[in-house]
Amino acid sequence: MEFPTKVNMNFNTRVKLLALASVITIISSFVTRYALIVLAVIILAFREDVAILALSIRHPVQPQLVIRDNYVYDPVNKLVHSFMLIEPLHDLLRLGEDKFTNLIDEMLLRLNLCDRCYVTFMVTGGRKIARVSMLDEPPFSGFRDFQANVVKVLGDYFMVRMLKGDELKTIINQLQYPVSSLITVLTPPLILVPLFGALGVVPWITYAAVVVWYYISGGVMVNGGLQFMRISTRNGLMTSKVTQTDVYLLAKAFHNSVSEYALVISGNSELSSLAAKEYHKASESLVVKERGKSYPGLLYWRNVIDRLTSGELPLRILLLSNSDVDHMGTIKSRMASYALWAPGEFLLSGLSHDAAVFIPLTGGKLSLTNDGRVIRIGQDSLGKPVEVDLDSLPAGHMLLVGPTGMGKSWAARSILAKLIKMGMGIVVIDPHGEYSNLGLPVVDVSERFVNFTSPPNIRNIKDATLRIAQSISESFGIEDLDTLLSDLGSVIGHGDFRLVFSNAAKRTLSIELSYIYDLISSELGRRGFIKQEELLSGIILSFKSILPNPELTAFAMSQVMAYLYSMFAGRRARLSNVLVVDEAYYVIGSGLMELYVRGLRKSGLGVMLITQTLTNVSATLIQNIPLVLVMGGPDSYILELMSHLRLNQSEVEWLRLGLAPHMMGSRSRALLIEGPIRRQVLVELDPSLKPISD
Repeated sequence: MEFPTKVNMNFNTRVKLLALASVITIISSFVTRYALIVLAVIILAFREDVAILALSIRHPVQPQLVIRDNYVYDPVNKLVHSFMLIEPLHDLLRLGEDKFTNLIDEMLLRLNLCDRCYVTFMVTGGRKIARVSMLDEPPFSGFRDFQANVVKVLGDYFMVRMLKGDELKTIINQLQYPVSSLITVLTPPLILVPLFGALGVVPWITYAAVVVWYYISGGVMVNGGLQFMRISTRNGLMTSKVTQTDVYLLAKAFHNSVSEYALVISGNSELSSLAAKEYHKASESLVVKERGKSYPGLLYWRNVIDRLTSGELPLRILLLSNSDVDHMGTIKSRMASYALWAPGEFLLSGLSHDAAVFIPLTGGKLSLTNDGRVIRIGQDSLGKPVEVDLDSLPAGHMLLVGPTGMGKSWAARSILAKLIKMGMGIVVIDPHGEYSNLGLPVVDVSERFVNFTSPPNIRNIKDATLRIAQSISESFGIEDLDTLLSDLGSVIGHGDFRLVFSNAAKRTLSIELSYIYDLISSELGRRGFIKQEELLSGIILSFKSILPNPELTAFAMSQVMAYLYSMFAGRRARLSNVLVVDEAYYVIGSGLMELYVRGLRKSGLGVMLITQTLTNVSATLIQNIPLVLVMGGPDSYILELMSHLRLNQSEVEWLRLGLAPHMMGSRSRALLIEGPIRRQVLVELDPSLKPISD
């Protein structure tokens, strides 16, 4: 007599049937012990289920997988998988209700899911992972076509990086099942022997043979990687007609409360015909049976048909989690980890808006690597961390915008403190003395200054001289550039800038220029120069003494930037130093600023510009700064930003609700922009770095 490996029904139904049949048989055995032979037959009929259930008592299990460089194959279930790290390009919190559901509908439609195809979204260990799976056999031509389409489609909604090699092995981390645990799971059924005598040995031997055979054949391994404790048993979302608002609110609530989960999605070619059939059956029952018994079924299938007619896609879904999700009927089960790898028998009927609730369009770790230098900015409104990988940025530049009193400089200090801990050299242009608590040496620029007429690594003396003349022209409002160039001559490479400008003051025929040259030579660096080594290791440049003269302040800021530009321009290096310009409105409108920002891409030097306004800032400059942090504030300030940063309505509303940091528990509302990615964030401000003036 041959027994099928699996009875043809889903796993949960088979387990219920197995449990019911076993209980009835054991009870019958107290009447006639020969019923135990039937129990042995039941064990054989459900032998794979029995083996998996038994072995999962001690450890979370999974099918034995064959791991290749860039894919994984399950020869038992004929499933092939590939994995990728993902980070969303769109954020649930700023999309709004209609855009969110429409975006998910569009993505799911483009995935072209079939009944043999699966896409899994996982959030675990602080990472977002997508898995592409398909029932296929070598050489996996069908899978490769499906995978290529999924990667292409997901690339329009997420940053995507395929996992392979050691990274893939680490995520899966399958382990051998311990022999000691095997012995443990074989022991409990031995109770049948003292209860029923010799006949009790028959079901136990059958049970032990099934479990041992499955163990020896390598059917299961211990799941040491992707583990979940709870599995969905029903789709409560199918029982009602969910609106776009419902989906959006459910998604926000879910991502706010559940931090680790997996959503498996597959096509469902049978749902449309099944819905029509069941609705027709329920309609007939309504006529011949009691109305109360058949009416709920009629409403259920009418709702499914209406949602399908409105454009939702028929799907099969499975939710695995480590937290309870009530509307998915999640229960604790050792089988949750196994279901991740063999989802086909655990899937529930669903529709695209059901799946939309769980797709991870939240969070803000703007990185796909684990080896980058990541700084935490804060949290989004759902409590998800918002982080930035400095090494994933196309340049180490940042623009920080905010009105007075909203924590702009405090946020800058909090970020800089983290950069200093990473070993970066920080140079801060500090007009108001707000950065002295960073632990860096402070130098008054009136006492010591960079010798900008003798910059390092100058290749073109004429261009360097022209930039100094342009700085004077822009800072002091001098239109006659030719006279400036004539007065300065070949100023570069002639030693002490104080002597150069003192001589120029005597030589010029212009009274106004004589005053300017004399001001520069007498008010900056009276006692000497700042060494390159000091700039590389980190220093605070205090501008408080010259701040009463805004023209001199603007000129001095531009010369610090020019000097550091000459130190780093032309290099190709990982970000190691950052120049911070607070009150950057003094220089941010300068044409030279664009030159410095463009020329320092991937040079090892990043520029952080901190300003209250974007007035007179060119769109080109903003486009060349990959990271922008916009603090919340009053309506007038936000209205100014709208055109510069193309803020949408949800971003405007988020920023308008910003309050002073002391009213928000050392946090501040902000919008973090990295290229196309925008995050509404609560910036975490380090209480130890709050000065009295903030």
